[in-house]
Amino acid sequence: MMSFKDTTTTKQRKNVPLFIYIVLLVASTIIVSNIGGAFFYVLFYAFLFYPVVSFLCILENIFCIRIYQDIDGRLLYKGKEEKYEIVIENVGIIPTGEIRLIYGDTTSFRDDYTKEKMLLLPREKKRIKTGITCKYAGSYEAGISHMILQDIFGIVKLKIKLSTALRVHVLPAVTNVANAEMSRLLAEPMYRRSFFKLDKTEEHPGNDMRKYVPGDPVKSIHWKNYARTGEAFVRLPENADSDMVRLALVVDREGENKDKEAKAEKVIRRDYFLEYLVSVAWYFAEQKKPLMVYFHNGGVKTFLVDGPDSFYIFYTESINRLGSEMTEEMESELLTEAHGEEICLALREEDGKLCRM
Repeated sequence: MMSFKDTTTTKQRKNVPLFIYIVLLVASTIIVSNIGGAFFYVLFYAFLFYPVVSFLCILENIFCIRIYQDIDGRLLYKGKEEKYEIVIENVGIIPTGEIRLIYGDTTSFRDDYTKEKMLLLPREKKRIKTGITCKYAGSYEAGISHMILQDIFGIVKLKIKLSTALRVHVLPAVTNVANAEMSRLLAEPMYRRSFFKLDKTEEHPGNDMRKYVPGDPVKSIHWKNYARTGEAFVRLPENADSDMVRLALVVDREGENKDKEAKAEKVIRRDYFLEYLVSVAWYFAEQKKPLMVYFHNGGVKTFLVDGPDSFYIFYTESINRLGSEMTEEMESELLTEAHGEEICLALREEDGKLCRM
């Protein structure tokens, strides 16, 4: 950990160029006032107008510096290092000032090249290859987010947000974080009376089944058989208990607070939400039992997870379609659609909790 003394020393070192400029400006002013002469007047005006010229040069740099970022694929795994490349190019006709690159808390690099200050000559290009690791699951901007441009004396300094952001989708870790809660919920008396039993082998359609006809209750559909064959069968009345669990995914409500701290908290919250969701889905997939997931994406959408194959599709594709925010009306529509006589659960991003509906 950096001590107060180390921090003070670092700040003092950063102020040295500015101190030198002030000394030179004062010295040139004294000289031109007492001695005069064309050379000293040129020197005096050069120091006097240096900040203005530096500002104009940095403005030129803003439009002439090109930064390109690339990563192997856009589907990444949380905590896994991937190959990363960044190219910084000066397409202008004057040299750049000092360039320093900045990245956010969601990213880490194998070699932290952002501690270096770069200077680029006209038409010069610099290419850096390293490894990048994304710390959280979800969809967000990774890699370099801003650049700082400043002159050699540190008088003019501008922080610029990059327009070429690196948008990534990071898959969560597959864990058993939800297992204890799922076991507790499904062991409650109201669920033990259900046909749904995770510790029993799924029955195949037999004489107790018939083809679905319009008007049959949706709850009577044999979802496992439908996922396997694509044909809808319903259980006969004496066996019409449902063996499906419904799960509604309630993401964060829309809000006006878009400051940096709020965005950082949202990334961390979404990371846990996705990990918990994947854990619930794998809990059912591993035992080949049906879980109907409800989410909102331009309307209420569903996805049936009932085994390792469907889980893989859900894991790699469907969780990327989850909305980032929803309105009160969207939430009401989702919960209404997901409600039924089967076991109905809701997973809320706001607190990361699984609850009955």
